[in-house]
Amino acid sequence: MRAKEIVFTQPYKAELLEREIDEILAPHQALVQSEYSIISAGTEGAGFTGLIQEMPFVHNPNMYPQNTGYGHLGEVLEIGSGVTMCKKGDRVLSFSDHASLVKADAVRFALPVPRDTAGEKVVFARMAGVSISAVRSSTVQPGDTVLIIGLGLVGNFAAQLFQLAGAEVVASELSSLRIERAKACGIKKIVNPNETDLKEYVMDWTGGKGVHIAVEAIGISQLITEAVMLTRSYGETILLGSPRAKAVFDVTPMLLRIHLEAIRLIGSLEWKWPSHEVSRCRHNIVENYRQIVNWIVEDKIIVEPLLTHLGSPQDCQEIYTGLTSKKDRYLSAVFDWNLLN
Repeated sequence: MRAKEIVFTQPYKAELLEREIDEILAPHQALVQSEYSIISAGTEGAGFTGLIQEMPFVHNPNMYPQNTGYGHLGEVLEIGSGVTMCKKGDRVLSFSDHASLVKADAVRFALPVPRDTAGEKVVFARMAGVSISAVRSSTVQPGDTVLIIGLGLVGNFAAQLFQLAGAEVVASELSSLRIERAKACGIKKIVNPNETDLKEYVMDWTGGKGVHIAVEAIGISQLITEAVMLTRSYGETILLGSPRAKAVFDVTPMLLRIHLEAIRLIGSLEWKWPSHEVSRCRHNIVENYRQIVNWIVEDKIIVEPLLTHLGSPQDCQEIYTGLTSKKDRYLSAVFDWNLLN
């Protein structure tokens, strides 16, 4: 079988290449014909630009060429002997590469989703699945004040999810495009720090106490400090974004505030949850995504304003360049694999 896949052949170079796929499936695999796949501007952007090579714990001088992918939606053609989560003919969301035909790990995750919901809409569940880990990691209660720093897809969905949990949410964002789209998603309180002093706003809003929960949703190390400084005593600062670039600054004021005010600093990487139900953990990845898909179908999570670019995989170079260097125009991008047929 022949398939087309997107490959980073070197930093700043994305290509649509053809390769042969054997027909043998491992017990855990499902063969899936692609409909749509969504890009993570953060994770995949680091691979596209080469920033991933600067990350701590990454010591691989031969990272290119590398396959890339994040969220994938398609139809199951065949399943391996150990697959029970889906069956032939199902439309499934999976963690697979950007390719016209993929072998998804269907024991780990291949979630059937409704056929009557637009694919370019439901594939956004992949990004909201990152965001829900911030809510799951917190002790949020109805009426709590929550600050979200950054309104990319992950921050936007975090704001929507905390609102669904009954929290009072304010978000911080510089981009006029992201602010406009966030308002269209029902996020009401948004501060542009270039126009309004964020600390003054938050302290006025909270009666000088700071927020119950601050979420850094970008992955900029210095902004973690800002989030801590705006968190109240006994509050929580959540690291939802993944810091990648090297940063040198004095962390002592932040650490002292954490110590003196009993602030919890929480990492909320989605992969800390088990894939499936286990007795030791209240939540799991499959149930997180099942809930998110339901909320998207019911329009409790708003998606439509967030899609700025729906394109052919043939345009991958232009799309990755836009997501990483034209952020005033690009908020998200989804590949439509039907355009190759």
